[in-house]
Amino acid sequence: MLEGIPVTVIILDGLALGLSLFLLSSGLAITFGMLGVVNFAHGSLFMWGAYIGYYVAAKTGSFALGLASSFASMALLGAAIKLSLIRNAHENPLRAAMITIGLMFLLDRLALIIWGEPTRMWSPSYLEGTVELGGVIFYKYRLFLIIVGALLFAAVYAMVSRTYFGVVIRAGIHDKEMVEVLGVNFERAATLMFMLGTGLAGLSGFLFVPWIGVNPSTGITFLLYAFAIVVIGGVESILGTLAASVAVGILQQFTMYYIPWVTEAALFILMLAVLLARPSGIAR
Repeated sequence: MLEGIPVTVIILDGLALGLSLFLLSSGLAITFGMLGVVNFAHGSLFMWGAYIGYYVAAKTGSFALGLASSFASMALLGAAIKLSLIRNAHENPLRAAMITIGLMFLLDRLALIIWGEPTRMWSPSYLEGTVELGGVIFYKYRLFLIIVGALLFAAVYAMVSRTYFGVVIRAGIHDKEMVEVLGVNFERAATLMFMLGTGLAGLSGFLFVPWIGVNPSTGITFLLYAFAIVVIGGVESILGTLAASVAVGILQQFTMYYIPWVTEAALFILMLAVLLARPSGIAR
């Protein structure tokens, strides 16, 4: 226990953070690992999803509508990006990377112009406050994040690893021509998978609004987190991304409470250690 804070609380806070980071990072794992698209605008989509969800929820008072709007808006934006700017991105990954870098700067600048620098926060009243479990006090919203994160992990893992759609994508990355010979429109499937990745980025952005809020610099910070987690977990591995996200979340919370001056560097120290020991990531 540290200054009255039970270790159990720190671990649960880390789990809540880790599962929230998983939703962001799994979207990048899909676009980067499965589709071969290094999407540098992923953090910006996270930030825009947070803003859109925030305004919808604040206007309507509905957390569910905020979640739906953040996912749907960024999925649609992802479709527009994939179809107009980075079509056949896996055939020219460098070009796609440069385009998404430009898009990142554009989206971040637009956010600053539209919403300014202040951080905005909103949370549903029924998820505010704390709850006592086993004599220990927890924040309601962080327990909610654990539940939602676990459910969404199960859904994403099943879609990517256990469905025909996911199998087609993984096969098409290695042999697009063979997949299309079998009558599958690979580009359509890749666009739908890209939409899933960008939609998850927007959804995770809104889930962070009640915890840390959103401002125009949020995107670049979480982009670095997402890339580090995907590298630690192993490209293409959803289970590896989950393990890395949870490890990072718990590590961040422990360092914040015990040695706060290394909190920002802890993620990248972990990434360096994993790369030295297992260059292909913990799940490969």
